[in-house]
Amino acid sequence: MAYHLENEISLTLLKYLTSGIGVNFNLSDLSDHFKKHRNTIKTRLKLLIDNEIITRPFYSFERLLTEYPLLVISKDDLARDEKTNEFVALDPQIYAAFFFKEGVYNTLTIQFHEDLFQYQSWCDAMFEEGLITTFENQNPPEALLFSTKRMLKYKPSIGINIVIDDYNTGKIHKLKGLELDNLSLEIAKYVLKGKGIKTNENLLARRMGVNRRTIQNKLVSMLEENIITRPSARFPRAFIPPDYFFVLSLVEINDQKDAVLKYLRKDDHIPMLIKINEGRYNYFMGIIFYYVKDHLQWQEDLQNRFPNSIGAVKNTYISSAMAFSINQNYVPLQFIEKKLRSVHGREIVSLMQDDERI
Repeated sequence: MAYHLENEISLTLLKYLTSGIGVNFNLSDLSDHFKKHRNTIKTRLKLLIDNEIITRPFYSFERLLTEYPLLVISKDDLARDEKTNEFVALDPQIYAAFFFKEGVYNTLTIQFHEDLFQYQSWCDAMFEEGLITTFENQNPPEALLFSTKRMLKYKPSIGINIVIDDYNTGKIHKLKGLELDNLSLEIAKYVLKGKGIKTNENLLARRMGVNRRTIQNKLVSMLEENIITRPSARFPRAFIPPDYFFVLSLVEINDQKDAVLKYLRKDDHIPMLIKINEGRYNYFMGIIFYYVKDHLQWQEDLQNRFPNSIGAVKNTYISSAMAFSINQNYVPLQFIEKKLRSVHGREIVSLMQDDERI
């Protein structure tokens, strides 16, 4: 597995795949599946992309969760200025940032780090090296630290099932101002599941100056080793469907754990579930709902379904509209670029050593 992350051709291919280069919708497959003309499919896809309902397809760099196994959800007290905003948008550890107000905090960031030491060093550099604008009486971050190795559920696009249910029950008619219909939603679901997607191996081979067979072999190997997932479209705001709320929920499960977890794993409202140790809380859930009131009712129903099993719960509500920086490809691409620089650096050192031996 380490081979691909130390090999220049593999890393370059990873960079292209994660960027979506050479990856596109398969209009023929989509047309056949939905029994619609290619132009109809193409028009619906364009509307879904232009209105930021879905992204164009790409390969997700799944290995990132192993390379950066420390997930940090941080409430931050940050200046609202160009310097700080640029840092938040471009820092290679920050996956997403949301406008947020709770107590003294005005920003919520989701970060990935190598380990606790790297995270703490990153925090020190942020404040001590002037990477952000600091001010008098600035409050330190309040952070939750989770291990991605304890992830019990990770299905970023599962929320499309909730969107379709909400449309069918009349709860929603539009997303981002786009009038919805059954065909558009079913197309979105199809490509979010990774169907109707194709990879142009010839284009990738030409760009990289290698044989097409090399591309094919590396693709097969990287998929088998879970370095990447099969290509799919995604929601532009990662887990969160447009116009929906995302609930960051710490929960204490005391009894019937197996039954409760089985139920939560099957619930399409929950794209992410992690085992944690945070005071009395032992699980973290990311939950999606269109209305806050619906989440409150869901929470009540969960309590009633498993009486005496659910203890304390602590919720933080954020909306996709509150996001001021989310680029789900940026952190993976920065990691890949760092590995490429490392490979090039070792090649230069090796050449210098060869020269010295002459």
